[in-house]
Amino acid sequence: MRRLLVGGGLACLAAAAAWRFALASRWTQRLPPGWSASQRYVGIETYPDEKTGQLPARDALSEYERAQRLVSEAGRPDSVQFEDRLTIRDIATGHIIWEYVTHEVVDPRTGRHLAPDHRSEVAVFPRDAERGTYRLRSNYVKGIALGFTGEDDLDGLTTYRFAYQGRGEYTESYSGTAQYPGVHVRPGEEIRCADDQFYFNVWIEPVTGELVKLEEGCPSGDYVYDVATNEQRQAVDRWHGVTDGDAVIQRIAEVRRLRWRYLWAARYLPLTFLAAGAVLLGLGVRRPP
Repeated sequence: MRRLLVGGGLACLAAAAAWRFALASRWTQRLPPGWSASQRYVGIETYPDEKTGQLPARDALSEYERAQRLVSEAGRPDSVQFEDRLTIRDIATGHIIWEYVTHEVVDPRTGRHLAPDHRSEVAVFPRDAERGTYRLRSNYVKGIALGFTGEDDLDGLTTYRFAYQGRGEYTESYSGTAQYPGVHVRPGEEIRCADDQFYFNVWIEPVTGELVKLEEGCPSGDYVYDVATNEQRQAVDRWHGVTDGDAVIQRIAEVRRLRWRYLWAARYLPLTFLAAGAVLLGLGVRRPP
């Protein structure tokens, strides 16, 4: 019996080590195999009046859809190809009125970009996010500094809030897709948010690094500017989107499941093996009375 207890204890300790240092890495990396995330939420996307060229006072409701996924994992474990798609549809007709898609090579273990010029930037927040500043490069967002601004409880889920407000230049995001014609700009021009009123706020579940809630927009409107003179040439749109209501509730439920799965893979399971091994060894090696 003592041999069985000692053997079982050693087997549990070996299983704990194997899981912690070999097997668990597949499931605890920031972008595990088959990873994807998506959200739908309501916002506004208001275009200029065709006659006046000015942005109207009344905004047009729209549906936002953000979809992120891995489109190639051929380079794993060192790299994966990350697709980030943001689509805005007319809420009445369902027609696409804005769309932008990017593809980046990132490190699946951390979510950091691997392009030489962007290695300090993240495509997604990392596991065990800290209360600091992260430079985010995601879809139209080009390396903005998101600083920690507080901790919020969203339906019982603890989240870290990170925020940015300031300059927002995203000319490439208006280049168009197969279903969205885009906005033409001439050499020496750029599209950016007027008066540097662009804002981007995110609520992150810190253990998993998963996005729970997002708020973004340009209330002053996007315009075409002459880069050399800073002259404002034409209005492009006014927009705002925020995950709220059912979209947030659904996302919270999903992130809770992801958090539980991650904690079991990264902490609870190896600790269970470790505790069981210690108990069995203790029983096996103790001297009989």
